[in-house]
Amino acid sequence: MYREDGRRRHAEPEKDVIADGFSCRPCAPVRAPRVVRTGCRAAAVAMLFVVSARAQIPSLPPEEELKGRTAGDLVTRLGRYHDGDADWGILFVPENRAVPDSRLTRLVVVRQRAQGKSEVPPVFNLVGGPGDSNVWGSGEFGPWFRQHTDIVRVGYRGIDGSVKLKCPTYARALDTDEPLLRRSIERARQALRSDYGRLRAEGIDLDGYNVVEVADDIEAARNALGYERINLLAVSWGTQIAYVYCRRYPDRVHRVLMIGAGSRARGFGLWEPDGIDRKLRDYAELWNQDADAAARSADLLATIRNVLATLPRQWNDVRIDRDKVRLSTWYLLRETADAARVFDAFVAAEKGDYGGLALLSRGYDLEIARQLSDPHGEYHGEFFCKTMSSGLDRQRDYVSEMDPPGSILGSPAAKLLWGAAGRGGWPVKPIPAEYCRNDPIDAETLVLMGALDFASPHEYVQAELMPCLKRGHLVVLPQMGHTDVVRLQPQAFERLAERFFRDGVVDGSGYREHRIDFTPEDTLQSHAGSTAEERRDGPR
Repeated sequence: MYREDGRRRHAEPEKDVIADGFSCRPCAPVRAPRVVRTGCRAAAVAMLFVVSARAQIPSLPPEEELKGRTAGDLVTRLGRYHDGDADWGILFVPENRAVPDSRLTRLVVVRQRAQGKSEVPPVFNLVGGPGDSNVWGSGEFGPWFRQHTDIVRVGYRGIDGSVKLKCPTYARALDTDEPLLRRSIERARQALRSDYGRLRAEGIDLDGYNVVEVADDIEAARNALGYERINLLAVSWGTQIAYVYCRRYPDRVHRVLMIGAGSRARGFGLWEPDGIDRKLRDYAELWNQDADAAARSADLLATIRNVLATLPRQWNDVRIDRDKVRLSTWYLLRETADAARVFDAFVAAEKGDYGGLALLSRGYDLEIARQLSDPHGEYHGEFFCKTMSSGLDRQRDYVSEMDPPGSILGSPAAKLLWGAAGRGGWPVKPIPAEYCRNDPIDAETLVLMGALDFASPHEYVQAELMPCLKRGHLVVLPQMGHTDVVRLQPQAFERLAERFFRDGVVDGSGYREHRIDFTPEDTLQSHAGSTAEERRDGPR
């Protein structure tokens, strides 16, 4: 269960708080992959929330109650969310506030009222992505929150409302062999531009689907619900939204908890090949400290290089696509349990068993098929509106620069995504420059990171984001990945979050040392038999 708990800052902020070996270092007072989900669904562990809200049955107001509404209006109806009462609402907001007389669009808003006495300002939940719903699939909170505070989810424009920014032409273009070839990425760019043109022709103002507008949507919901101040609990890309909200509405923020945060100055420029190689070297050091793992491969990085260089095209009549293996590998490296399975698969492949890597290759195909068929599938348009408007260099040659000679893995996700969306692939207007850099914010903020976070390396956060947080605290947990900090020790996270939101105290005492198991019992190879059976369904 995803539960959030919190408190206040340290009584002596000049000192570090050492909690069972973990250093919670407050920031000295000074003046973020989501990636196209090309990973193997069968092998991937559940993401942040084990209880999905996607199965929720909305209780939205009837259409007759929505007629004649104006910007800022919120119409609600009592219903259920998970296992309790909730207000389901429709919020009316301008599609593009920068354009006079912009048409209105609708967003879904859900509020779970505190079941007991409300002790802290409401918690507004901000999930990551982009491309993920902030209403369906956003998880469930723990009992302290359910009892002592309201929980609010404001739907993301382009996903959770009257406009759905899906790009089926682009998704079909990804259904190809060797998706990282320059010609494949060029085809994907043309398909993406086609989807962009179609959405424009439908009357959708794509320049309004950016992080600044999302922050303003949150403010519109806060105002409509009558809250004076709010807490923000943000995960991954959601931390970018939280930062912009703090910049725009500093007087409305009580406290902010960021998980797997990013730096606004870097935005989605985090996935540089050298940074990925650095994290792989961190993994290799841990691998060598594990006697059983080191006995299986004396040099993990050499194993990965050798296997990728000699990967066969077939295994038991199943096609193995090197590009798809690289993409799936990058995605699964975000969480440590998945990373261990991936490394195990490379070691097995070096010894002649390519089943695990065949499963990764097959996982790419299954994921693209899901995106094309699932009504809750990838909202690529929403993803690219947010990322391409937030300061990413659109003229950079990502196809070449994200795959430099000598790199262990390169940066396959950045190569595919920014290669397709750059250079005219998704030409939305940029947001104001002031929201594409790191400027100081006053909100009391706790940033929780894993030391092995591939999606948002903590080194960037420590160097670039923390100096701007005037009352910021950074907790980095060793041997944990992007959302491992929540999932692996949920009770410790609950304690940390509750004490921070309630009293402002940074309490990491619940966390215990975590060690990665590099010899997992549930391996990718163990699932590979089903891959051979599935080849009739379309392995290429």
